Amino acid sequence: MAQRHIARATERKIDAIEFEMSRDMGRATPSATPATPAPNSLLADAITQNPISIELDNVVTITDFPATLPASDFLFNQSTDMAASALTHSESVPLLEEAAILFASGQKEVAEQMLQSAIQEDNIGSAIRTAWYMLFDLYQISNDKVAFEKLSLEYASTFETSPPVWDSAAAKAKELSNTNNSDDVTPNLTFPSQLDANVVKLLGKLQELSKQSRSLRLDFTRVKSVDPVGCGLLLRTLNNLKKTKHELVLVSAQDLTEKIRAILEVGRRDETEAPWLLLLEILQLLHFEKAFEETSIDYCVTFEVSPPSFEAPKNRVITAAQDFKLIEEKLNHFMMPAIIEGRTDILISQIAEYAKSHTTVFLDCSLLERVEFGASAQLLSGLVPIAAKKRNPDSISRS
Repeated sequence: MAQRHIARATERKIDAIEFEMSRDMGRATPSATPATPAPNSLLADAITQNPISIELDNVVTITDFPATLPASDFLFNQSTDMAASALTHSESVPLLEEAAILFASGQKEVAEQMLQSAIQEDNIGSAIRTAWYMLFDLYQISNDKVAFEKLSLEYASTFETSPPVWDSAAAKAKELSNTNNSDDVTPNLTFPSQLDANVVKLLGKLQELSKQSRSLRLDFTRVKSVDPVGCGLLLRTLNNLKKTKHELVLVSAQDLTEKIRAILEVGRRDETEAPWLLLLEILQLLHFEKAFEETSIDYCVTFEVSPPSFEAPKNRVITAAQDFKLIEEKLNHFMMPAIIEGRTDILISQIAEYAKSHTTVFLDCSLLERVEFGASAQLLSGLVPIAAKKRNPDSISRS
């Protein structure tokens, strides 16, 4: 009897959280400013609009890689005569380094304030123009043309020379990608390390995106632990997406099943069946029929009910690996995601798989906006062996 009361209490908690989420969704919220792809800049933390091509058959080539990016030298083990003053200044001025790191970590507003202060105080010597350029880049990425033009007037007045030009083509391209009218762009939601009651905010965002796009990408790479309430909320969301027949791209969903199994024990009745039901639901979405049947028997034994039968999802569900194959078929280059953060294992494995069947590997960064500071090192170390494979170290070229 006590166990039943606990179960009902948990279900009521999930109901209450969902109710609050639904109520908040009905309120007017300010629309987010669409971001534009980062231009070749120091601020973008080794990000470039232009595609990178890696030649794996005796020659390694990078196309249109910015001169300010030292990553390419390490990647190809090649010395260079890069004398870009902006790079030198950014590496020697802690304030600019910190601003770049803050931007890469997603703290755009703080980075903006630091750069504005540096410009106003003019206390970083000959690196001052780099601060201006970084702020120009930040406004371009944020698609804030008003702030960009205001800064342009100040720059022209201060240095008596022409300021950088607003990249209308880049801004327009990003605006079009944000409309979700293009089949090439699938909204991506990365779940946090804890799948608990706090995930309700992310699920609210997911609900909004589901109204705008028929396909959604759910990334569980960062999830480290789960609890019954979080499982219940995610379960209801997945059920709703099934009913609306949304196309789902699942990243690290199999890893998520292991996190759920970690809190379950056959024969032990917990406060709610939600984790068991979520596990079964994900196994169905992944088309893991054998694993589903084994888990359904454990569920049956634990709760003394008839085992549920396997039903293949009617909506289209693909894994990250399958998603990669679709991209490969549609384009002759590998499309990098808009934001790279957290662990990059899956992204590196996708690039490596792509490289197996391509002599020349194009990494298209046209939609790439930001690389998290910690993820950049992982990404670079992962690309090194791919670039080194089947190449002659004495035959490296750039164009």
